[in-house]
Amino acid sequence: MTAKKAEGILLLIQGAKFPGDQDADTPYLSRLGGILSSVKVKVYDKAPTTVTEIVLMARKAGLTHIICTREDVLKKLLPEGREKKAKLSNYAGSIIPFTVQGEDTEFLFLAPLKQLISVAHGEFLARRYVSKFISPDKFRTPSQFNWKIVNDRLDADMMMDYLKTCDLIAVDIETAKEPHPAITMVGYCGFRLSTGESYAYVIPIKSMDAVEWMRRANATNIRKVMQNGKYDLSYFFMYGAPLIAYLYDTANAFHAWYCELPKVLEAISAFFIRDSMYWKDLADTGDFIEKCRYNALDVWSTGESFLGWLLEAPQWAKRNYVSEFSVVPACHMCEMTGIKRDMGKLKEANNEYINKQAATLGSIQRMLKIPNFNPSSPKQCLALVRALGDRQAKNADEKQLVSTSFKHPLNERILGAILDYRGDRKLSSTYLTVDEGAKEFGPPGKERILYSLNPHGTDTGRLASKEHHFWCGLQIQNIPAGEAVKETLVADDGWELWEADYSQAEDRGVAYKSGDINLLEVFASGQDSHKVKASLFFGVPYDEITKVIRDLGKRVNHGANYNMGAYVLVETMGPRAIREAQRLLGLPKHWDLKGVATYLLNVYDKTFPTVKHDYYDSIKKDVKLSKMLVGDTGWTRYCFGDPFKNKMDLNSYVAHVTQSLNAMILNKAFLLVFKELAFLPEYKLLAQIHDSIFFMTKIGHEYLAERTKELMLMTVPVTDCKGVVRDLRVPVDIKKLGHRWSGN
Repeated sequence: MTAKKAEGILLLIQGAKFPGDQDADTPYLSRLGGILSSVKVKVYDKAPTTVTEIVLMARKAGLTHIICTREDVLKKLLPEGREKKAKLSNYAGSIIPFTVQGEDTEFLFLAPLKQLISVAHGEFLARRYVSKFISPDKFRTPSQFNWKIVNDRLDADMMMDYLKTCDLIAVDIETAKEPHPAITMVGYCGFRLSTGESYAYVIPIKSMDAVEWMRRANATNIRKVMQNGKYDLSYFFMYGAPLIAYLYDTANAFHAWYCELPKVLEAISAFFIRDSMYWKDLADTGDFIEKCRYNALDVWSTGESFLGWLLEAPQWAKRNYVSEFSVVPACHMCEMTGIKRDMGKLKEANNEYINKQAATLGSIQRMLKIPNFNPSSPKQCLALVRALGDRQAKNADEKQLVSTSFKHPLNERILGAILDYRGDRKLSSTYLTVDEGAKEFGPPGKERILYSLNPHGTDTGRLASKEHHFWCGLQIQNIPAGEAVKETLVADDGWELWEADYSQAEDRGVAYKSGDINLLEVFASGQDSHKVKASLFFGVPYDEITKVIRDLGKRVNHGANYNMGAYVLVETMGPRAIREAQRLLGLPKHWDLKGVATYLLNVYDKTFPTVKHDYYDSIKKDVKLSKMLVGDTGWTRYCFGDPFKNKMDLNSYVAHVTQSLNAMILNKAFLLVFKELAFLPEYKLLAQIHDSIFFMTKIGHEYLAERTKELMLMTVPVTDCKGVVRDLRVPVDIKKLGHRWSGN
């Protein structure tokens, strides 16, 4: 049925409950006015008694549609059992019809109007959602939702007969964590594009017959689409049910167009499907049929959203998609390979950190003369922070502790120890857990650490990482520096670990994109770039630069590259390291932490003036004029932020330019290595980590490490902020780590 264009809209908003109510929508009405200027609007900011009352009020005023930002009204519209946990944030963009006197009235839900200014993309999404009422014809007409549970072989044959006639099949699984990772049901929705019809089937996985039906459906040559499909792939791998012709993914597709927007399926569905209504709460009703319907809605929404994307996405977004989705198979291989864990070393490291924490805790308690003080207690630490001079502090998180450290050297000592304690505790509880908290996968003697690699996990296109889809493992890209964790991760028997790393990739990117002559000369010198920069920063002759001063220069350089402020530098380096820098450089003793950090950042600006001025200005100009940043590799980012008004937006876009450049180069190299080497019996591709490729070769096959390096070396023409083109060729450092990742 064709949706009717709104002849008038009742805007049902949250009025102020008390003077200065920060949650009220009223102060932001003017921001919504431009979006609704083409239609008659009446605003109502009181709490209505019933939904019927609202509808009759709208009809009496000649208003045909209702836009609502009230969670209490949302709850009144939902069926019993779904209203208790309902959140306005989940239902933003949803349309819910309500029948009064035999006639439907549509309710469209928006996020609180404050988000029109507090969220960079808030106005964009509000405009998109409101167009469902004002310009409904702009949305593609979806297929009717029909579905069926596959209970027996006859149903399965019927499903296969239908799916084989389709042009596209959307696929999705539901899983359980306990007693072990398993598929509980799998959904398929076949789409016939010539007739505009679809049908969804759900197979509960309760028998080997059901597994066989799943295998048959997965083996069809019809093109398939999923939402964040690597998750599903890992479970299909476990069940021996490889998915053939998986070519499309809605998460990757939406990220390729609007990387800053939410990429969960319900948000994508609300964007592309006019009549979309949030359905994820069906999984929590406890009703098996409703859970199956939830799965069916997942696959129907995935397919419909992808078809909407195909029609609307510009060519640059589709080019982005091809680039991004190409690395998905390589990521999947790495995720299912993992790395071996030395359980003996793990227990040793765990004990060492427990003892270290105990020693630090004792020191803190002695300093405070409070025998039962707990550095992990938010309540106790907040009381301490207030006692140390920050009487208005609202919490005692890491930022607050660093801020309070500024106030006095005694604060630095006490709170620095607390930060050390918390850091060690987080490291051991995240990376060195044993027994019930163990994160390994596999039987005794064959334990491995698994992880996931996500091509749509960052705004720059660089891979992100988190724990594995089987609810185990670690985030592989942020393994802490040092030996504590890395010495527990080892090569398989008869193999050795390698890392091929692009040398100072981001620094070179800043040099080539900015065109700063001084910075370009650093890399042209052929000397150790970090020593050269430290010499320029601190006025110390190159030959007298110690490792400590080199490391200091490196950290200052990294922070200043991306417009870091003094406070963030202190937070990143830690108060202790800032004071050590003050001592090493002979800076005035009366300077506080902020003063030292400001000095350190300013030396970068003086040394490389083009970076903070012409280069940053060119980025701001590009975003202001086109809302896009187009990289030298072709990767294009749509930008919602305003780098002229918001420093966080500026920092994000400054970081994007060089991080995306290097991410795209690394992704291309990663794909080349995957295609040529990863299937050889003497080679195992493990992960992409920041600017490097992590892998194993069989002992005696070192030539494969050299071939990895050769494949990574490539030349990319780069245009700087003044239009000068230079060929960027980032060197590759190849490092043989041996048996342990730590190199020992």
